Amino acid sequence: MFEFNKSVIVGYDLSNEYSQISYYTAGDALAKTVSIREGEEEYCIPPVLFKRSEVNQWFVGADATAYSEAHEGELIGRLWDRALVGESVTVGGEKFDPLALLTLYVRRTLNLLTNLVNKKDVTGIMFTVPNLTKRAIEVLSVVTSSLDFKSARISFMGREESIFYYVINQPEELWKRDVVVYDYNGSRITGFKFRLNRITRPVVCFVDRQEFALDKEDDRDKDRRFLDIVHETTDGQLVSCAYLLGDGFNGDWCRDSLAELCRNRRLFKGNNLYSRGACYAMQDKLASSSGENKKIVFLGNDKLKANIGMDVIRGKEKSYYALLDGGENWFDSRKRVEVILDEGNTFTITITPLDGRGVRHIEIVLDGLKDHEPKSVRLRIEAIMESEDMLRLNVTDLGFGEFYPASDQLFTRTISLMGGEEPV
Repeated sequence: MFEFNKSVIVGYDLSNEYSQISYYTAGDALAKTVSIREGEEEYCIPPVLFKRSEVNQWFVGADATAYSEAHEGELIGRLWDRALVGESVTVGGEKFDPLALLTLYVRRTLNLLTNLVNKKDVTGIMFTVPNLTKRAIEVLSVVTSSLDFKSARISFMGREESIFYYVINQPEELWKRDVVVYDYNGSRITGFKFRLNRITRPVVCFVDRQEFALDKEDDRDKDRRFLDIVHETTDGQLVSCAYLLGDGFNGDWCRDSLAELCRNRRLFKGNNLYSRGACYAMQDKLASSSGENKKIVFLGNDKLKANIGMDVIRGKEKSYYALLDGGENWFDSRKRVEVILDEGNTFTITITPLDGRGVRHIEIVLDGLKDHEPKSVRLRIEAIMESEDMLRLNVTDLGFGEFYPASDQLFTRTISLMGGEEPV
């Protein structure tokens, strides 16, 4: 049985191939992964539903697979993809919303935690998916809106970031150099390479992703092909260790390729890296205080790749004011601040790329702003990321008391973080 009043963090890996759920309880050394069979290490939950014919009875995961073999009805797969594209499902002449089906699946599978932890103790749930797109965020937002975890903070991330969090929570000697991860589902290998840029401050981490076909039937051919993939992803690189994920690596077909992969590096095999990484990510998110500087920042495709701020005067001292912090999800990056314009009709923002490229100082000109005395105009500045690269600034004239009433003029500027400014 579980203990009450112990904070619990959950990591949920969701895809078309399988789902996994890991959890971390305060005081434990490591995150644990839920097995679908008690006492065994069967972590992969089949991502399927089964509806029995002519009755409103639904089964999920391993139960769905078992019931589909013994009863009449319909087995429904591709739940994640169906939800992403809005593909409805017809069962017995009745049409079902794919978002409702995915929600049912997630709710039921999270019930596997019931005998392990108290729902009331769950303080955070991190979902990780193969690709964190805008549509994926919309789907996850709908699915999680009805979950019965009232006190839990819920967040989303891509698998590249879950790899980052898993790796940096291992002993540091394992990631002093690059780390490679190979995920094999039986037809293709997804390769990830974890690498650090230690020149920058903070240190920046990138996780590069590649897809490789590996659908050979002959074991010798598969071994040769994987050996080619190993050479392509590691030759000329200093790699500390490698991880093998997925049932495709079962058996002894990859003898030569593994011998090469183990040469001068550590090798680990498992299936629960993503969900455990999601646990560590949520732990970090809940533990980090606002504005805390991180020693290592992950820069994936969904991350803001620059610090954005401006110089301000506080008292008599000049200081830097952060508008948006690099390393955060770009789609979550927005801030509103009110400032007093010293004089004229311009101010400057500073863009500091985290990859070590040069700092840019961009003058924002408010064409048409009425003439004013020094320090007599109050501005509301709203900074919003519209894409991974594009920053939008909304600047509103709020005036300054009775003598300088607000004009409510709105000035909008769109700025590419890679270079260039486009007035709108």
